[in-house]
Amino acid sequence: MIQSAQMLIVLFFVCLGVGCAPRSSLTVLIKMIADQESFFKHETVASFAAKNHTKVTVLTYTDPDSLELFLDSHAHQVGLIKVPFSKASALVAHGNILPLAKVITPAELDQIGKKYLLTSLGTYNDTLYYIPRKFETRIMVYSKKAALDARSRFKFFKDSIGTSLKGINGYGLPATYQLEDNPALWDYYDLYTVGYIWAHTPYSGLLSPKIANRGKRYSGTSLGVIDRVFQCGGDSTAVLSMQGDAVVDAFYWDAVFAAQGIYNPRMWTEGWSGTDIWKAFKTGDVFLSFMTQLDCFFLHGTGRDGLMGYFPDAEDMGVAIMPRACSVILDNNGTNTFEGRRSITTGGWWWGISATAPDPKHAYAMAMHITSAQNQIEESGRFGMIPVRKEILSDMAMMFGGGWIKDVYDVSFRQLMENKDVVIPMNEHFDAIGALYLDAWFEIVAGKNWSHTGGLPSRETIANRLSDDYVPRAAKILGKGKISHAQ
Repeated sequence: MIQSAQMLIVLFFVCLGVGCAPRSSLTVLIKMIADQESFFKHETVASFAAKNHTKVTVLTYTDPDSLELFLDSHAHQVGLIKVPFSKASALVAHGNILPLAKVITPAELDQIGKKYLLTSLGTYNDTLYYIPRKFETRIMVYSKKAALDARSRFKFFKDSIGTSLKGINGYGLPATYQLEDNPALWDYYDLYTVGYIWAHTPYSGLLSPKIANRGKRYSGTSLGVIDRVFQCGGDSTAVLSMQGDAVVDAFYWDAVFAAQGIYNPRMWTEGWSGTDIWKAFKTGDVFLSFMTQLDCFFLHGTGRDGLMGYFPDAEDMGVAIMPRACSVILDNNGTNTFEGRRSITTGGWWWGISATAPDPKHAYAMAMHITSAQNQIEESGRFGMIPVRKEILSDMAMMFGGGWIKDVYDVSFRQLMENKDVVIPMNEHFDAIGALYLDAWFEIVAGKNWSHTGGLPSRETIANRLSDDYVPRAAKILGKGKISHAQ
């Protein structure tokens, strides 16, 4: 007994001096912004490692398009993977992700659907593969002061706004049009109206358009156009084929906004990304754009984690769900020929377990730890993540108070509910189709090739350009694959 006690004491002091070897190991593959990665490693991972006596290695990747190759080259090493929506179906098809039913019990599987939001989006062929990491969707972000100013000036501008539109649709503003006081009720004509007022009102002594979208040649820009297709009534088949009225109307609206000086042209002449739009809010060159909840955290600022804010007055940042699409063309009575939707694509990230994970159950335990209520609240409050756990979403005021963070989350959640099951088309050639949208947008909208006469945008001209050039190119791309998850 004395010898055993002496041995335990020796082992105790050895552990204190040099540390006991971890009982297990786990490798997690991620892609995050620098401050969020630091938080993830030093707080989320560290707490799991200490609690489970596990050595956790965090690997990072930069290019989602190369995920399959990365996982193939790290077979039997990676356990848990942070997967973007855009790659979720491709990784399943490639055999990189393990079905959760092979890792956990049916009862545990049932609990995932009860605890987490929108888990159906992580299901393929009726099999659940993914645990939600975070959801993303764009919402309308605007200057409250500028919106109020536009409403106060509307009666002075109403006639000139109608005249500017008469050359487009032959009528002007809709017959019974009034600018909505509440931005959450706006449609595309409201967006045109406030944009026109801002562009024709001097601010700080200067006249310039104040609405901007992303205009860089990258996926953030093409997604904006694709979102507009969905809002105009299109579905995944229309998006992939680039055919139909919804596709034409999406380009037509953007052409109208560009031609009439509603869009700030610097968005394409300078190739603005989301970060550039943040800066334009700061300088007063932009009053309204469409941003994710993470963008909102950068725009407003939190005072920590590098988020110091861009709005000159943080309290001036307003948020609302997306404006409703409607037709540019009006009938003889001045009524829209169609009413579209507010819904756009839901994006985000999942946690998936590698098909070659050395210990799948350990990887699952890590995913549960990362997405626990405590970690969700902490990370969401610091980095603008929409929580994925239902009990957090059910009482946002309790979790985040009644300030701007709650406003951002409330609006983002309402937008997610508007979106329903609208996601980017789950097709292996979607990236190539997205590149076609960029080509078309830069030719038709940024390049002003919207009319045979060089005048105002013509819907017929835009429709012909799409059908003659881009529809055949899309068909050629899709001839190599098929639509697998049309919405």
